[in-house]
Amino acid sequence: MKYLLLLLLFLYIESSGQKKGQDLVDSMLQILPNMKEDSNKINLILQMSEQMYYLSKMNDGISYLEKGLAIAEKLNWKKGIGDCYLNLGNFVGDTGNIAGARSYFEKSLEINRELNDRLNIITCLNNIGRGYQFESDFPHAVNYFFEALKLAEEIKSNKRIALVGTNITATFLMQKNYAKAEEYAKMTLENAEIAKAPFHAAAALEHLGLIYGEKRDTAAAIKYFNRAITAYRSESVLEGELECMIEISNLENPEAGLKTKLEIQDILDKQNSLVPVKAGNLGGIGTLYYDLAKTKTGVSEQDYKLQAAKYLRKAIDLARESKSMNLVADYSFQLSKVEKDRGDFKKALALYEEYHSINDSLFSQEKKNTIAGLEGKQKLAIKDNELAVNNLTLEEQRKTQLGLVAGLILIVIIGALLYWQSRNRKKTNTTLMVLNNELDEANKVKARFFSILSHDLRSPIVNLVHFLELQKESPDLLKGQETIYRQNISDSAETLLNNMEAMLLWSKEQMGDFRPNLKTISVNDLFVYIEKYFERSNNVVIKFDNAENLQIATDENYLHIIMQNLTSNAIRALKNTQNARIVWMAKKEMDNIILSITDNGPGITESQAKSLFDETVVNNETHGLGLHLVRDLAKAIRFNIAVQSEPGMVTTFILSTVAA
Repeated sequence: MKYLLLLLLFLYIESSGQKKGQDLVDSMLQILPNMKEDSNKINLILQMSEQMYYLSKMNDGISYLEKGLAIAEKLNWKKGIGDCYLNLGNFVGDTGNIAGARSYFEKSLEINRELNDRLNIITCLNNIGRGYQFESDFPHAVNYFFEALKLAEEIKSNKRIALVGTNITATFLMQKNYAKAEEYAKMTLENAEIAKAPFHAAAALEHLGLIYGEKRDTAAAIKYFNRAITAYRSESVLEGELECMIEISNLENPEAGLKTKLEIQDILDKQNSLVPVKAGNLGGIGTLYYDLAKTKTGVSEQDYKLQAAKYLRKAIDLARESKSMNLVADYSFQLSKVEKDRGDFKKALALYEEYHSINDSLFSQEKKNTIAGLEGKQKLAIKDNELAVNNLTLEEQRKTQLGLVAGLILIVIIGALLYWQSRNRKKTNTTLMVLNNELDEANKVKARFFSILSHDLRSPIVNLVHFLELQKESPDLLKGQETIYRQNISDSAETLLNNMEAMLLWSKEQMGDFRPNLKTISVNDLFVYIEKYFERSNNVVIKFDNAENLQIATDENYLHIIMQNLTSNAIRALKNTQNARIVWMAKKEMDNIILSITDNGPGITESQAKSLFDETVVNNETHGLGLHLVRDLAKAIRFNIAVQSEPGMVTTFILSTVAA
């Protein structure tokens, strides 16, 4: 009985523009008179008519559309003609003139087929089917619906699928085929949510509420109806909102349901349209009065039956007006029971016969079979189309696969050749790199070795030569000081011997690959070595500070040479300094060991300090190890070296360990 109440909702009109309603119509009406009679004016009329439809201004909408159609026909603009026919069909259909609306839709369909405008073709097919649905001609209705659904699925339009799915759902509901109705309702809801179409989603939710109501699942039904009401309100669709409220009232107890329906009827009486909705609500009111009459006695019982008959007659008249024949049948059956109880058996029999006549026409097995056949035909056509597309796709895929396989084989061959070539080149480059590194390291070793030799062997030899020449050329100068000079010669020879032994030991242990031999040694042992080595430096006081008794992991020979040469350079710098003093200090900062040597000599220049840090500077002094050698040796045993000095001030060299 109730399912045709939904049908007026399923008309499809595209809404345009950001501003809606009367404000938009008024702004368009101001522009319209000054426009040329061209396609722009026709488009404005079409947009304005859509707003008039939502405002239920049917006569105004039809009048302006007829003017737009005349302009389009004058211009012979087929798209404009087709769109005007489509909108005219919507307006005329809403006045209850189903045949007139169908005529407009069919004209629009013919033009849009010619233009191959598949979106408008779907809309026309849907609206023609909807007209047949109003007339309860379900086989014709679903024939158009399934054709529209097939096109919508071909173009993958979720919004159109939802539109057509709504009407197919309503058809199966009216046929009381609830399983099929639920299948298409869920399909509609899914596509509406994807398309972000709240109106169609609301319709699907309302249908699901009806289906679950028939299943006697009241809680689920009310849940779906409330969701539908929220969606309809978001789109300002009063008709849908009222329909859901009516359905919820049907699930309430008779007293509460009657009160709700009477309140809804007050709202409906103020509307100029919504005829099927009014018919459905009036029939519901009449049915509830009759149900409540059974609980009354005496005058009250007769009054309730009188009210039931009054509302049911109004419902039947409105249902006939809107050609909602299923409502006519249902309410005729209800009214026949009321008239029977009131004692008018003649009226009761006539109404009952009318109910059977309409019901047999609407729900005959033949029609059900026809609808099922049309659904199967539509699904079969879709499957055939999918198979044809799949066959073409497979054929193209086979060709593509053969090409890809051939290309892949060629790429693999080329890739293998490039990989082989790259690997050989990489091996060659690696070998060359190793050889170059070894050669470079060998050159560095040789340079360091000869630098160290030139420094540590030159000084004692020069001293020996000096004493021997002095003895030869000026023997008189040595008289009385022979013991001192012999001691100096002995010291120089001993220094030379110690240096040679150190160099031979260092060379034996380190010249193989020039890598330090790290081991843990006591800082006190280092200081003892330096103290002993320079014990005859009578003009310089050397002090040592190792308050923490530190130990250090390093190469002893490397550090001996570094400390020995830093001390030697400091002594040389203090040659003309009174109260000459050198201090070696060891301390720990965080996890680092710090060794520092400080002298109170004249300091060093910026250019001398630069050679400590700039690896491009090469020392060309003829005596002394040279700060660049100290730098290189310190780097080899993972020490940082820094200097703090300015000319005329004390000088401090700082050795600090570097974390591995």
